[in-house]
Amino acid sequence: MAAKSITKLALTICCTGVILHLYTAMFRAEGGANAFLIGLVLLSCSPYVIAAVLALSRRGRLLGLGGAAASLLADIYMHYSAFIAPKGSTAALGLLVMPIWNLLAIGPAGAVLLWIGFKLLARNHKDAALPITPENADRRDETNANSVS
Repeated sequence: MAAKSITKLALTICCTGVILHLYTAMFRAEGGANAFLIGLVLLSCSPYVIAAVLALSRRGRLLGLGGAAASLLADIYMHYSAFIAPKGSTAALGLLVMPIWNLLAIGPAGAVLLWIGFKLLARNHKDAALPITPENADRRDETNANSVS
């Protein structure tokens, strides 16, 4: 996947997460805007801001993508469990706890898991992607011959 594509995908996921939290605050929250609700929205959007900064950096694109994707999946699950299919009267409490989980555990775990996955894939496919140079022309031919059979 090209670097620009990774960055665009990560930024799209970040925007989606921010829009989900703005929707929740503007249309699902009862009462008007107050300091607590604004603080909760800012805390909820902070994992996406961090992921966007990482995605825009040269070396952190994969970390940004992984963190944003993991946070968005967790937020979608929490939105579903609080608004669409609540299991009890305390289901909405997850909306208060999920921003901290995203910031401290879920986002970093998603970032590290995606980074490790890409590193493992790159290591496994390193020989298949060798450029043709005079030094490795024989090795590339051997690799292609082995992959055909």
